[in-house]
Amino acid sequence: MMKPLALMLCLLFPATVVAQTPRVPVIIDTDIGSDVDDAFALALALASPDLDIKAITTVGAQADDRAWIVCRFLIHGGHKPIPVAFGRGKQPDYPVDWQIQYRRHPAPIFNRTQRPEKVGAVELMYQKLKEGKLTIIALGPLTNVAQLLEQHPDAKSKIERIVVMGGSIQVGYSGKAPPEPEWNIKSDIGAARAVFTSGVPLTVVPLDATWNLALTRKHRECLFSAHTLLTFQVQTLYELWDKETPVLFDPAAVAAAIPIAPGISTTDSRITVDDQGMTICRRGDKPNVTLVSHIDKQKFLAWCVERVRAVGDKSLPAPPKNLSKLIVRRGFPAKVHVAEDYDTDIEKRWWMTGKAETKDVPPGGRRAQRGVLTQDFDDRQGNMKTSYRAVVFNPVPGPPMGPKTRLSFRYKLSGTDTMRVQLYSLTNGYHRYLSVNGLPQNEWREGTVDMTQMRRPDGTGGPLAENERIDDIQFYVDPRADLLIDDVVLYDEAAPGEKRPFPRRILFTGWFDTGKQGKEWPGDFEIVNHEKPRTWKAARSAMNPATKQPWLRVHLRGDRRLGAATELTFKYHLAGADQMRVELAHAKTHQVRREELKGLPRDRWSEATLRFNVMKAATEDVWADEIRFLLPAGATLVVDDVLLYVGSVAN
Repeated sequence: MMKPLALMLCLLFPATVVAQTPRVPVIIDTDIGSDVDDAFALALALASPDLDIKAITTVGAQADDRAWIVCRFLIHGGHKPIPVAFGRGKQPDYPVDWQIQYRRHPAPIFNRTQRPEKVGAVELMYQKLKEGKLTIIALGPLTNVAQLLEQHPDAKSKIERIVVMGGSIQVGYSGKAPPEPEWNIKSDIGAARAVFTSGVPLTVVPLDATWNLALTRKHRECLFSAHTLLTFQVQTLYELWDKETPVLFDPAAVAAAIPIAPGISTTDSRITVDDQGMTICRRGDKPNVTLVSHIDKQKFLAWCVERVRAVGDKSLPAPPKNLSKLIVRRGFPAKVHVAEDYDTDIEKRWWMTGKAETKDVPPGGRRAQRGVLTQDFDDRQGNMKTSYRAVVFNPVPGPPMGPKTRLSFRYKLSGTDTMRVQLYSLTNGYHRYLSVNGLPQNEWREGTVDMTQMRRPDGTGGPLAENERIDDIQFYVDPRADLLIDDVVLYDEAAPGEKRPFPRRILFTGWFDTGKQGKEWPGDFEIVNHEKPRTWKAARSAMNPATKQPWLRVHLRGDRRLGAATELTFKYHLAGADQMRVELAHAKTHQVRREELKGLPRDRWSEATLRFNVMKAATEDVWADEIRFLLPAGATLVVDDVLLYVGSVAN
């Protein structure tokens, strides 16, 4: 719900009446995915009837990912497709930040949005210029624009103007002297020089006029309270951003291309670029740019917010159906398919939706996952005309389920008592979900659900079946609510009569059924098929080239933090020996904890559980990154269902 102060702010700035003036044809060149002002700028451009956007191009490292972000922004923002292309050749080297999650949504991954053009940014720019004169709005480094001028010299006469967000004349980012090299200019000084000396008409929007255009909380609440398709896209990228208060540098450049934009003052100047990327203003020399010298902050911010929030209707989700209930989490699981506690970055690549949270965590925890906005991952029966707050984790490489699949997790809700839990079936190619309501709010709680109660939104699909492969564990709530998730465990319910308690913390699970050795399952072993009646796959020992003895080394894909009661359970088939040594090791520090097993059953499947003595100082963590099974000469070992966990004793 919008706060009263934000509502008052919205009411103070009624919708702007736009004069019937000719639309300005433009190309937007953006490094969206880094600083979030590019997202606000793109929204402003799409919301402006004064602009006719002919193409959008992307610049910077991962320019292709940035182009996919734009493609999704257009389609999910409710806009018609616009040609999008990414910069080729050498690009300025700086990464896309947390906003990469926006690109990793199933919509762009599986081509459910429009696609970037096959041609590069320069060629798309040139194609559009041949259709008629237009303005280029450069919101990032000038790399693509400089390449255009170099590769197609005749393009100069076809460019009406280049609007450059860049440079600092008398002040830096803080608004105080001395000036400093501005990011877009210093990221590619050669390109900036080429553009500034090209003779093409330029409008330059420097830090001097933009440093104070901070979008306050009141303005943000006013904007995001619109809950339209367009504001949802901006809000999603904002929530993925790493800071709190955006400064609208780039929207100012978009505004500078609009003849009626309010509160913008300009002057003619001569600007050159020195070897450090400084933009030097030479008074009295022949002007080569129109310099934006001042922007009225209050007028600009109000105009910008109202333009974006006025496009489209409010679109909020309906309450979820298929109501279920939380169940009691019972004893030690028959099998753990997936576990994620968010304490390390090992699986960060597969955090499809959500951001790491270090302050508000459950008791004893170190890090949780905070929900951010996203469209439903279900593009077949989900509502794609709204957004949800969600945490989504992708368990690569998609494990097969057991007969009694359960999902355990910790959660904290604020602003709602209802949560939807969803799963994607790789086997069937559709999503199922269940929902729970009446949940406590504003405190960390534990929850467990029976995944076999899930159904498709229309009620079809039947229950989750044994051996069905799954993907994308998803938690959704209303977009106006808050959601925190931690300690996700997808498992098969404990066998009847199981006395062991559920693990306190799961460190690693290895089942080898899907995925490849060396990629999803690094280490020294061979993945083999089970012999009937057992199904799926397991890991078989290999020869250690250093010792010339058989071993099986399972790498944990990264450092795992151990507890005082660290335990290892695994199923195994041992031939040619009745003993082995099992080591829990850290390759970098050479720390090893070992247990000797003797008198073991031979030539049949058995199960073993080991407890490792992990002593640690009060302020020092103990880590492991691999499990080693060391065998006598002539022995062969096959292991399956490896589970490393912290047991029931407090650590």
